[in-house]
Amino acid sequence: MNCRVGGVLMGFGASLAFVVVGAVLAFAVKWEAPGFDLQAIGWIMMCVGVISGVVTTLLARRRRSTDQVVEDDLVNTVDMRDETL
Repeated sequence: MNCRVGGVLMGFGASLAFVVVGAVLAFAVKWEAPGFDLQAIGWIMMCVGVISGVVTTLLARRRRSTDQVVEDDLVNTVDMRDETL
């Protein structure tokens, strides 16, 4: 498994975790902490999760397109070396 693929999966997992924990705080928790608005913290966490998911998707697409170009160049280089030997 390519380590870049693992990083993308980790990014999606972290985004999903932020959305889930934020939803629990925003909708399911009725406990009130002095000095903290747990519903607001939940909404903020959900927004962070969605934004990080979008950023992870955009970075994954960019990495995928640059990986293909680099791999093609490496294959051509290896083929040219094999022909000269």
